[in-house]
Amino acid sequence: MLTKNHTQSLVELLNDKIVPALYEIRKYQGPNGEVKRNYEKARELLLKVVAETETIYNSLNLPVVWNALKNDICDWIERGLDQAPYFDQTLIAYSPPANGEATFFLGPIVTPNGPTKRGFYLEAFIAVRDEPEIMKSIEADLPHPKNGCESLKLLAGTQGFMEGKCIVFFPENVKTKEKVTSQNFAIFFFNKFHSIYNQDTLKRAYSIFPDFNFKSHTMNREDTYQARVIWGYLHDYYHHCGNKPFDQHIQAKMNFFAGILEEVKVDCQTVLTLHKRKYPFWEEITEFVLFERLLRYPSQHNAPRNFDSGTGFFLFSWLVANGRSISRKGDHAYLDLDICLKELDLLVKEIEELETIQSDLDYKEEAEHYVRKYLLPSENDDKFIIPDNYFINQQNKKIEVPYLLFDDHNL
Repeated sequence: MLTKNHTQSLVELLNDKIVPALYEIRKYQGPNGEVKRNYEKARELLLKVVAETETIYNSLNLPVVWNALKNDICDWIERGLDQAPYFDQTLIAYSPPANGEATFFLGPIVTPNGPTKRGFYLEAFIAVRDEPEIMKSIEADLPHPKNGCESLKLLAGTQGFMEGKCIVFFPENVKTKEKVTSQNFAIFFFNKFHSIYNQDTLKRAYSIFPDFNFKSHTMNREDTYQARVIWGYLHDYYHHCGNKPFDQHIQAKMNFFAGILEEVKVDCQTVLTLHKRKYPFWEEITEFVLFERLLRYPSQHNAPRNFDSGTGFFLFSWLVANGRSISRKGDHAYLDLDICLKELDLLVKEIEELETIQSDLDYKEEAEHYVRKYLLPSENDDKFIIPDNYFINQQNKKIEVPYLLFDDHNL
């Protein structure tokens, strides 16, 4: 295990040598990762990145990953930098760190809900895995042998991770030649969540649900981190349950509409389990889940094309259409949590009924039909039309929140 001083020296190397080089290359890249200009300069910078990262990879006992990175970059240069980069070898060589260990990754990565310039730009991060002691009793009570959710504290990185609200790193986020068909890790940078929740989500919740009796607004950074780790464990646990576990039906569940049902279902199951078992921070995590889904996710700049936004629009619209938990109250909305829990249970049952369809192809068709009752198709390139039932849309869009920048002061 690295000492704190050694880890800090790697962070300084990343920030001083590697991030500036990647920042320069990113200026030349298109959305598929291809270099569009300054090819010779990009080549020089890529070779510099290979050389500079060797120290980091060796310090973290990841020489195999460094060799894979070197091979992927050399292959890209040989094929032509005007072609899309493929980092299959780097991804195959990489595995998440053990608890307490640091890790490093570099590659062409999409960072969901990060900066508005979306694409497979070169990104990198250093982070440390930190699984809190609080999880041991929960893991004993609800064992999850297939747990693939890793909780990390981000230390430093490139723009995609240090700006905006991306808190995830999944295999499918990396640009590869072969389609990713399995998810052998799911990294979450939960130490970013305190700033995201307090500077964005809660501002929306205060404005839209002013009568709600908030429990989560006084949490400090470490409690917020631990609570979010609990959410991550339960969320991943339910991804592996039911008739169509995510890891066994990944291609079906990565379909836009089936994916919406999957994400909403497992979050609903998480909330229902928290209320039944009363795990630590159960009330606060419930607020995390509902306000993130219903308010923050639909506020994305590209909301009608954004998957996470779609989950929020769908859930809000479903609750309004099928229940009584969300209602208008003057110029804002009212949320009755007790009624909402009963309605979430009904929604889970309806989604689980769809999952009894044996054929994944038929399931995807029925999932789209189900979601389309609430998210109507658009006549342009949008995935859907923002539903009329999302009556808070204009109010939510007007709420001013800061553009988030992360450093060692808020991580």
